[in-house]
Amino acid sequence: MKSHIAFAQRLVTLMDTKFNVFGIRFGIDPILDILPGFGSMIGAGISCYLFWIAYQLKVPSRLYWRMGWHIVLDYLLGLLPFIGIVADLFYRSNTKNLTLLHPFIDPEILEGVVMDV
Repeated sequence: MKSHIAFAQRLVTLMDTKFNVFGIRFGIDPILDILPGFGSMIGAGISCYLFWIAYQLKVPSRLYWRMGWHIVLDYLLGLLPFIGIVADLFYRSNTKNLTLLHPFIDPEILEGVVMDV
């Protein structure tokens, strides 16, 4: 699970906050919305990886609902031309979902180097 958490953190950074232009942080999620419909499906699929991690961590069911809401809302907003791109710049559903998972992740996983033993 440690490698999944570390990968998820890198993935969330790539999707939501990797780049900085004129003080606005964004990732590839808004860029994917340039591909109508298909880009939103790719983004939602990647977001489901965090949902799978939540399932593996056996989080409370209310958390599944909140995470699912973030994924669905991001997907639906991404379907709207131009509005979806702007919404993805500021909504950042992956960051929200990772923040929801933090209380259920062992703190030792978040610090240090990932090593296979």
